[in-house]
Amino acid sequence: MKLIKTTLVALALGATTIAFAGKDHPILTPMEPEAMGRAYTEFLIAQPNFVKSSGFDAKTMQLMHLAAAAGMKCEYCIVAHTAMAKKAGATDEQVKTAIMAAGVVAINSTILYGNQYDLNALKKMFSQ
Repeated sequence: MKLIKTTLVALALGATTIAFAGKDHPILTPMEPEAMGRAYTEFLIAQPNFVKSSGFDAKTMQLMHLAAAAGMKCEYCIVAHTAMAKKAGATDEQVKTAIMAAGVVAINSTILYGNQYDLNALKKMFSQ
């Protein structure tokens, strides 16, 4: 399992920093069904331009990706985005903080949802 994670991180880092030197994503394109007509691959290939024009630096973008990955509980994404965040200059403390932020949102969401808190009341509270 450790070899798979290490390989995934290496491939993800290579794919991100090289910005898909070819016309395919080295990991995900082979998994795309032909019925998609390469639409998913084109989406993947566009990601480096999205990141570049997002207004966020690489470290912040990777920390946001990491928080999303933690919230979705995507083991693969957590490995890759932790490594990419660190490569972009994130400290261990920043990685922990991004993950904690995802956890705080998740627990608050669970409390609100589980108690069936009135969504309209919440919207009204935040529209002030």
